[in-house]
Amino acid sequence: MPDLPDAADHIEAPAARGRGLRRRLRAATGTPLRSFAFWVALPTIIVYTVVCALIFLVMHLMSEEMNAIDADRGHKAIAAAIESIVVGLGESAADEATWTEAYINTYIQPNPAWLDGTWGATARISDTYDAALLTDREGTITFGESSRGAISGTLADSYSGADILLKELDAAVARVGDDATVAHLTRTANGVTALTGAVVHGNTGQASVPREQRRILWLAKRVDDKLLHEVALRFQLPLPRLVDQVEPGHDSMVLTGADGAEIARIVWQPRHPGDPAFAHAAGMAAVVMLIIGALIVVVLAAFWSSIKSRTQADARDWENARYDAVTGLPNAFGLTESLKTLLPGRRGAKQPTAVAVIGIDGFLDVMDFYGREAGDRLFVTLADLIEVEIGSDVLFARSGATHLVLAAVGENSANRIRGLAARLLTFANRAVTVDNLQLRVGFSIGVADGEVDRSGIAELIRKAETALARARETGGRQLVDYDPAIEDERRQRIELQADIRRGLDAGEFDLEYQPIIDFGTRSIVGVEALMRWTRRLGGPMSPSVFIPAAERSGLIDDLGMFALRRSVEEIGPLANLKVSVNVSGMQLRNPTLATTIMAVLDEWQMPASRLQLEVTESFLVAQPERAKRIIEALRDKGILIALDDFGTGYSSIGYLRQFAFDRVKLDRSLVADIDKDAVQSALVESTMVYAFAMGLGVTAEGVERKEEASTLARLGCREFQGYFFAKPMPLAALTKLLDEQQDLLAV
Repeated sequence: MPDLPDAADHIEAPAARGRGLRRRLRAATGTPLRSFAFWVALPTIIVYTVVCALIFLVMHLMSEEMNAIDADRGHKAIAAAIESIVVGLGESAADEATWTEAYINTYIQPNPAWLDGTWGATARISDTYDAALLTDREGTITFGESSRGAISGTLADSYSGADILLKELDAAVARVGDDATVAHLTRTANGVTALTGAVVHGNTGQASVPREQRRILWLAKRVDDKLLHEVALRFQLPLPRLVDQVEPGHDSMVLTGADGAEIARIVWQPRHPGDPAFAHAAGMAAVVMLIIGALIVVVLAAFWSSIKSRTQADARDWENARYDAVTGLPNAFGLTESLKTLLPGRRGAKQPTAVAVIGIDGFLDVMDFYGREAGDRLFVTLADLIEVEIGSDVLFARSGATHLVLAAVGENSANRIRGLAARLLTFANRAVTVDNLQLRVGFSIGVADGEVDRSGIAELIRKAETALARARETGGRQLVDYDPAIEDERRQRIELQADIRRGLDAGEFDLEYQPIIDFGTRSIVGVEALMRWTRRLGGPMSPSVFIPAAERSGLIDDLGMFALRRSVEEIGPLANLKVSVNVSGMQLRNPTLATTIMAVLDEWQMPASRLQLEVTESFLVAQPERAKRIIEALRDKGILIALDDFGTGYSSIGYLRQFAFDRVKLDRSLVADIDKDAVQSALVESTMVYAFAMGLGVTAEGVERKEEASTLARLGCREFQGYFFAKPMPLAALTKLLDEQQDLLAV
């Protein structure tokens, strides 16, 4: 059975398809040029022309609509302005007529001098009105004065529609009483005038004026071009004019009197905002359409060259689909294709195959700290160094952001791949030079092998990735062979992780508190919050089981925040008691940790100085630079930081100087039997001297015997924590213990 086509076959296939397409076009239309002109160029030009025409037509219709809307708006605005003149004059008449002093000087003691000095003088010199008349209910003028002189006779002699105004006022008084007013435009010998009338009456409780004794105050104001201009400027309107004949190209409005008859016409020059808008838009549209037209010409001219470039694009796509852009190595898809070419094409035909998936530990930290470009250069450097170590019979690929893959096919493939992987583990301990940087990264490697056919390649790679995940979960920087038991354990971990999530949602977790004792004051100065899962649906589970599972699954953030919130909520009200909460390395990777913690403290109004976070040494070793930044950020907020479990793992006094801690917690391994081991006692004493010299506090954990406590106290230790003093206890028991103030230091 023949193998799959090689790369050249794949690259040439698109070109062959392009030649077939050109032959079919020639057969259909005679020549490519005629086909292009008939099927592409001509329809494009027709569509372009129609679109241009439609665009200009739409813009013209829009401009006409804008003009019509503006004309209607102007008509309504000018009508409202004229009405405001009449209404304003009516309000003035109502104010002048509703006046006790006017009532007395009009009805009780008629006083022409008062009328002239009040209304007449205002008519002669004020802009509010230019004529004031006092008439009886029939319209006979008993007093009249204007800016042009005295007025006599009847109201109808001077103002058109006077009879109608009198009737309207009479009807309005009958409806609403003496407060009624009437106002209309009228015609006089001098032009258009706004006329308004109101019954003179008192404003302090006088009786309604009898109809036969009624006196009516009429105020009039001439409506001329000057007044119209003032109103137009005030309301930002087109400038109207009073005319007898409407001029072409002007908008107009008829002014009517009380009887509905025309008394004058107003005209104004329309603004036609749509015209300049059309001119502006049409100019821009013309430029845009010309540019589009030029682009269409360029596109049509480039049509033929695109056919040639398409073949090159297909070749590039083929390569990009199979090779990593940074290293030039095959990617996951390219690796799978390459392995398929090495395996028999017959269905069910299998060959021994081995795969090693290499995870670069610490690569993401390099990216975070030095940037993406440094990370890419590091990856290229590592790929070049590894490529020197392997032979031509081994496939080398990059399958992910931090993954490299070695693969081989053949009888000796498993030994070959394992040998290379073992050498790479040793090689990874060396520093890698990237530009001026000396970077150290580690390798975690998962290996899987077996007899597979082409359909089993993906499964074999998946098994190697599963082994890699186990290598990282168990500390990293090691080689792990795939074992089916890994799958079973992973399935159990997934089930446990789901159980943890369910337990969190169901509120099954609790906190217990172990007191921290001050030897000097013989009092409880703080507590350590310890998480418990005793109300679990499937039975109690130890923290040593569920906390590592939570760290592996990413749920430790949720568990940690639960412990922080609950401990702050419960310990916050207990005087000045300090509470210690453990934080995992996973939590410390969260850049918003400090902000989140401060939000919790603010919510429960607990000072940051009462919260102590306990950090393990493993995080300091794995990511020293990030640890330093985060610890400094937390301490800047006032939160206390303690180095937990000192004396285990990578313990070093150098950490106390390198990182800004507030306290050191001696692990049980240093405390146990200290009274019996002189070397251990000296070690603890030197550690405490160094810590005290740096201004750090020391807490001894796991003190279980009186002799241990006595020895530690003699060496200078002040704070103790352990079963000898008090076991972890629920909040209620802790509160009772605090109330009783038992002497826990009877040592």
